[in-house]
Amino acid sequence: MTEQQLTHYWQDQQTTLYAGDVREVLRGLEPESVQCVVTSPPYWSLRDYGVEGQLGLESTPELYVQHLVEVFREMRRVLRGDGTVWLNMGDSYAANGITGGGS
Repeated sequence: MTEQQLTHYWQDQQTTLYAGDVREVLRGLEPESVQCVVTSPPYWSLRDYGVEGQLGLESTPELYVQHLVEVFREMRRVLRGDGTVWLNMGDSYAANGITGGGS
């Protein structure tokens, strides 16, 4: 998938927002072409969005972390030298009183 084939969620002269699976979107971007990433990854075993192979429904926390590492490595590839990443990841496991698998 090339950048031209990616779904633009919103675009103006300075900003482009993409919609889609982060793994596919990142693979479609040129190296060092992104100045800012803002993300809130799905928490492990918390929600099922009904999408085959989705992040967050891995069989183990270790596999979930492995997949996130793969995403962040690809993010690093597309991030410019002056780029930033904003990551929102709270402690959902302890915050809601439900262990993995809850909804």
